[in-house]
Amino acid sequence: MTEEGESERYREFVEESADIVAVVDADGTVTYVNRAVERVLGYDPGVVIGDDWTEYTHPDDRETVTDVLEAVRTDPDEPRTVELRLRRADGSWCWIEATAQTRLDDGSIGSILVNGRDISEHKEREAELVTTKQRMKLALEGANLGIWDWDMRTGEVSRDKLLTEMLGYTQAEMGDRMRGWEHVVHPEDRDRHDEALAEHVAGRTPYYRCDHRLKTKSGEWKWVRTMGMVVERDEDGEPVRAVGIHQDIDDRKRAELALKEERDMFKEGPAVVFKWEDTDGWPIDYVSENVEEVLGYRSDELRSGAIEYADLIHEEDRERVGEEASELDAEGVESITLDPYRVKTASGDVRWVKEYTRVIESGGETDHLLGYLVDITERKRRETELQQFKAAVERSAHAIYITDAEGTIEYVNPAFEEITGYSEGVAVGKTPRILQSGEYDDEFYADFWGTIRSGAQWEAEMIDERADGQQIVLSQTVAPVIDEDGDVGKFVAVARDITDRKEREQKLREREQKYRSLFEGTRDALMVFDRDGYLDCNERALELFGIDTVEEFRERTPWDLSPPRQPNGTDSKVAALERIETAFEEGGAFFEWTHQRNDGEEFPSEVKLSRFEYDGQPAIHALVRDISERKKRKRELEEREEKYRSLFENTRDALMLLDRDGFVDCNERTLELFGIDSGDDFVGRAPWELSPPQQPDGADSKAAAMAHVETAFEEGEAFFEWTHRRTDGTTFPAEVKLSRFEYEGKPVLHALVRDVTARKEYERRLEEQRDNLGILNRVLRHDIRNDLQVITGYVERLADECDDASTGDHFETVRETVDHAVGLTKVAREMADVMLSTDEASRPVDLRPVLQSELDEVRSTYSRAVVSTETSIPRTTVEANDMLSSVFRNLLKNAIQHNDAATPQVNLSVTEDDDTVVVRVADNGPGVPEAQRETIFGKGEKGLDSQGTGIGLYLVDTLVESYGGEVGVEDSDAGGAAFVVELPKAE
Repeated sequence: MTEEGESERYREFVEESADIVAVVDADGTVTYVNRAVERVLGYDPGVVIGDDWTEYTHPDDRETVTDVLEAVRTDPDEPRTVELRLRRADGSWCWIEATAQTRLDDGSIGSILVNGRDISEHKEREAELVTTKQRMKLALEGANLGIWDWDMRTGEVSRDKLLTEMLGYTQAEMGDRMRGWEHVVHPEDRDRHDEALAEHVAGRTPYYRCDHRLKTKSGEWKWVRTMGMVVERDEDGEPVRAVGIHQDIDDRKRAELALKEERDMFKEGPAVVFKWEDTDGWPIDYVSENVEEVLGYRSDELRSGAIEYADLIHEEDRERVGEEASELDAEGVESITLDPYRVKTASGDVRWVKEYTRVIESGGETDHLLGYLVDITERKRRETELQQFKAAVERSAHAIYITDAEGTIEYVNPAFEEITGYSEGVAVGKTPRILQSGEYDDEFYADFWGTIRSGAQWEAEMIDERADGQQIVLSQTVAPVIDEDGDVGKFVAVARDITDRKEREQKLREREQKYRSLFEGTRDALMVFDRDGYLDCNERALELFGIDTVEEFRERTPWDLSPPRQPNGTDSKVAALERIETAFEEGGAFFEWTHQRNDGEEFPSEVKLSRFEYDGQPAIHALVRDISERKKRKRELEEREEKYRSLFENTRDALMLLDRDGFVDCNERTLELFGIDSGDDFVGRAPWELSPPQQPDGADSKAAAMAHVETAFEEGEAFFEWTHRRTDGTTFPAEVKLSRFEYEGKPVLHALVRDVTARKEYERRLEEQRDNLGILNRVLRHDIRNDLQVITGYVERLADECDDASTGDHFETVRETVDHAVGLTKVAREMADVMLSTDEASRPVDLRPVLQSELDEVRSTYSRAVVSTETSIPRTTVEANDMLSSVFRNLLKNAIQHNDAATPQVNLSVTEDDDTVVVRVADNGPGVPEAQRETIFGKGEKGLDSQGTGIGLYLVDTLVESYGGEVGVEDSDAGGAAFVVELPKAE
């Protein structure tokens, strides 16, 4: 890849970074910012460039920003990190963690480089964490329990003061990370602790509980009970936060362990039971039969009184045992465990025993003692050998340390302290990570642990770091210690300080390393050869050609690394010799070449040969660069260009490319649409040349077209309707979409023009039909209402002139029928409004005043009916519009008009949940048969001619459905019908 290409790739990385990357000058003016500023803060990068950084900073944080800029200017080698608030484009504030560093010495930047990361969610979690801790403290303070709060995503742990003081630490010494707690867990308890936690995190236990030992600041171990629970998980079920308590159970736990130790003492080896008097010499009253197997004495021989228990104890231990046994006489002491001592067997041998003794009250003047003797001779022998080994280790000049199976240091010798600078008190309980210098990656340590945990020995020379920060070189051997079960129980490490030797070797290699570093560090294959063949090569050359060693590479010639012939048919050996000779004579040569790897695979390359002096003799330095990817990208680019050209030509819309000077390309559809003969005739024209002088709104076409073009260049796109003109003078309406993109290294616009003549004609006819329908609706309603008013007038006159009381009911029936017909014209008007409405958008409507208004109207209109509300009408808003009142007007009137009861009764009730409101209108009329409930709203076949019960219910169903709700009918408690309307609540 060329230097220009490499630079472009890094520029793309910066532009696509999720974090804000900005460059500001010494005064804080933004000179560059990547596209992340739009994703994070909502600003177009072009808007921010040229502004003072502090203009976007929260007033309370501006002094901090000024201090940071001053700090990086005065100390350019030290980056500064600060948390601050920046104003988003919508006016809100966003928390940013910004790191600033002076890059004045970098010619490509030459200012201050600022990286910003959005930490708003982190800040919100911190605030929630503070609230939770306050609540937990109040809840548990009275229980004298230490509490903890663990953010499982960040690893941060909040511990109260009581919790850390339980172990003797301050909160600062414990730290705020989970690993601060893990370091004090007893090595033998760690697996059990981790398993208990893992079981709960996986959801297999309701809470996490574990009794384990923690190391106090004084170095002692304290038994603590930990209980906790995951209280928050994310949407994927992963744990986010856990809280819990620590309880000091040290006294109780130690008592339990002491009891267990007494029960388990017989597991240490063969035990002999003695009972003797607590007097001088300890006369033996009883001894178990297995004494002969352990000490060689017969049981009856010891019980005869000829031998006292004191006679069995070794002379050198007798006095000490007596002193320890005297503790049983102390007040309140009922049992003791004596330190191991020696006893003599019947054959004169010496055995080591451990004694557990307690007082037995006999009821007489003399107490009796019951003792259990466990033979620990073999264990003592191993301990002696271990002491001898330890003495040798203590005197060793090499650093020796021992760890448990998990890598926790249990022992270090004096040489370890001298070589590493870490004392025994500091090192024990830590891991060998304290020696890490940062020179090795995770893969190195993974290989190390994989080797020794498999039971194999590991040897290496490593660069480590002393306690004072000085680097040292240690030749280390680490070997596993296998236990009786065949498992790795511990590790033993021996480290020899070879720092001085390595420094001497390093000085001898410095000159070669300088050259080799450059030689090996390049990304290209480098090799050195003379007329006889190769002299040297770098690792990249071995990788590129698939050759294992430099020695093997030296056996080759340049033409050995090529196919017999080049793609142009020339003989590879002849062509290679010619170019080598040219380089020797003229000082260099540069050409493309086809090479061949060791496995036979061929690849294209660039080769540069340069003559230089090597060990006093002329030689050639060859640089070989694999250009397979470049060739592949070139082919892909050509294929992609061909594919896009095919899409460009085959679309049904007119497509063209233009810059500020005019059109630069177009497809065939463009030529057809505008009646232009060829692309050459089209290219070079300006957009306004394909338009009439003025647009239908009177705007000048040239000025309007230039404005749309400039908008697309500045904002990235523009979409508008336009009137174009063909070369024959005819015009047509079109939709135009302009999109900015890069074409041959410069910004251009992609224009899509779609002829919308047919659509415009359809819209015109549709609007004309709507207008005609509206006029027809108004005329019919006007004429019908006039006729109905005339009928009403004549009926009233006839009623006044007729004295026959028997005809009064007929006149009343006529009046009600006319009123019903007037109501139908009102419903028809509302239905027409719905059918003619083009605005389908709903809005929040307060339900209470709508229902209350319709209830009041129906009560005043139908005085003979009883209209009640079962529940209070809640103050809530639903998604609807001004036509909502028509829904409930029709339902309430329908419940009375179609009611055959002597006194129509109508009951309205309202219920709601989180998302919907349900209004129920119930009556005591004849009800609706179940077979008719699907068709009562005209649902059988939608339309005014459907088999429903009237236009009113059809209007109800139409409106409710347009609001996104549902309407249905069911039986009421009074035996009639109940209409149920479910409406969505407004957002």
